Amino acid sequence: MTATDIHRTIEAVWRIESARLIAGLARMVRDVGLAEELAQDALVTALERWPESGVPDNPGAWLMTAAKHRAIDQLRRKKLIERKHEALAYEAEGEAADGKSELETMLDDDIGDDLLRLIFTAC
Repeated sequence: MTATDIHRTIEAVWRIESARLIAGLARMVRDVGLAEELAQDALVTALERWPESGVPDNPGAWLMTAAKHRAIDQLRRKKLIERKHEALAYEAEGEAADGKSELETMLDDDIGDDLLRLIFTAC
């Protein structure tokens, strides 16, 4: 097949499978906008790979699989970011608590600095 034939095949497959692909992805990610984005990413991947490797036997399933893999990657990335934010918040709370205790200790200290003690003595 020539590149033009492959591009025509991809266009035909996209017209036939896009609605089914987006509906399946929307059910999986529960976001229609994200599902459309994932479907379009799968189409771009097909446009890049199919001219080299040829059109697969079941192109609709190939597109769904590629989009699902991308969705799983995004969900994993989102979970990882949430865990990192939680860890940063925990560290920030710990540092804030340590800072409070140091401040309270400094306030409880009568006169911690020798120069300040000398100034008060001189006054």
